[in-house]
Parts: sequence; C-alpha cells; structure tokens
Amino acid sequence: MSALPGSFSSRRTLSFVVGVLVVLLAGAWFYLRPHGPDPKAVAAAETRMWQAYYSADPFRLHRELTSLLEAQFALKPADAQGIAQSLAMAAFKFETSREGYEANVLPDLERAFAELRRVTGRKFDARQVARAELAWWVARRTPGQDSAQQVGQGIGTVYAMLYGREKPEFIEAGVLRAEAGRLRDQGGVNCDWRQVEALLERSYQTLARAI
Repeated sequence: MSALPGSFSSRRTLSFVVGVLVVLLAGAWFYLRPHGPDPKAVAAAETRMWQAYYSADPFRLHRELTSLLEAQFALKPADAQGIAQSLAMAAFKFETSREGYEANVLPDLERAFAELRRVTGRKFDARQVARAELAWWVARRTPGQDSAQQVGQGIGTVYAMLYGREKPEFIEAGVLRAEAGRLRDQGGVNCDWRQVEALLERSYQTLARAI
C-alpha cells in the first residue's frame, strides 16, 4: 500500500482522512471476518492510528493503517490500496472544497464503495451509500448540524444501507463513534485515550450485536 500523498500535510486534513477511512472500513471488518467481528481489536487499531497522528509519526500512522486494512480486515493488499486511495482522495477533495461536493467528491466515494461491494460480495447501491457518506461529512462541518447525535444518525444511515436493513443499534453505534471522534478532536494530544477507545469499543460492540 502506498503512503498517503504529500498533499496530506495539514493536521486537520490528515485527521479527517484517517477518521473517514476507519468509519468506512470498520464496516468491511464485519463483512469479512470469518469467525465474527472483534470490536475490541477495531477500537484498539483506530486508537493507535490517532495516537500516531497526534504524536506526529507518519510512518507509524501508515504502518497502523496498512495493518488495519490488510491484516485485520483480511483484505488483499491491492484491494486495500484501491479502497483507501479512493476514499483518501475523496476526503482530500472535500477538505479543500466548500461547494460542488457532488461533482468533486462523490465520484471518488462511489469508487470506494463500489470496490468494497466487489471485495465483500454484498449487494448495496454504491451511489446511494456514497451520497449518505457525503451527507454526514457535510453535517460534521456545518454549524448546527455537527452534534454527535446528528453526525451519528448519518453514520447509522450508512450502516443501514450497507447491511440492507434498519436497526436502532445502527444509530446508537454511529452516535457512540461520533462521540469518540468529538472527544478525540477536543482533547488533541491531551485527550483521554482510554475513554476514546472505550467509546469506540462500545460503538463496534453495538454494531456487532445488530448484525
């Protein structure tokens, strides 16, 4: 898997990229694990990525992301690279745009979800899921729409589309994940990593129960 492009030099951009990569690929975990999901491992992996990011260690960050994609998610290297690069490009274009999201961002998101659909064998509408994904990205940067409840609702909508059914646990999992992200963003280098990881683990435990 290639390193993130040099354009990802700002902390804000990189934090967004890592965050959305984990949200998307956490879904891949539950599709691909042959013996059932491991929420604790997903939460620990996400926490390690953020610790690497906040300690300004891009090599460790890349190593942890690669491990998460290729080993823990049981993805082939080429599959992991394709999904990660499409989603990373979408995140970068979103970060550098303030309008025209559908033209600039949506095509890369569609490619990422179409590839995820291919490697998992699941049946979902990649375009619709991409639009739902973009919607919570926009909410996260829009004052008045960026609460954990609102962003979590959007993440839960993506889960529902991926799994082809509605469950209240999807929303609960999304809200918990959004709360973890908010706690991490607010605390920065001084955040309570144990609390972040605990929230993430609760989120993925909830998702696992739902599927």
